[in-house]
Amino acid sequence: MKDDLSGCSLADVLAKLEKGKIGHRAAMAWLNIESQNELVEIMHVNGRLMPGHQPMRVAPATRALVRAITRPLSDR
Repeated sequence: MKDDLSGCSLADVLAKLEKGKIGHRAAMAWLNIESQNELVEIMHVNGRLMPGHQPMRVAPATRALVRAITRPLSDR
């Protein structure tokens, strides 16, 4: 399966995983990680949802903190 992912970008791999076209193990092998928790975190950080998972709730305070410490690309 890892050979099937050669030439894929991170976005490609995460999209395939989200759509159920590849399994957790294939994505973890491509990402070179051993922890499924890391895989879940990578998916959520990149705005993706693991198959069968529900969206993670983000507290308003956390959203405010992220907005306070980051700025849009247009401001750079």
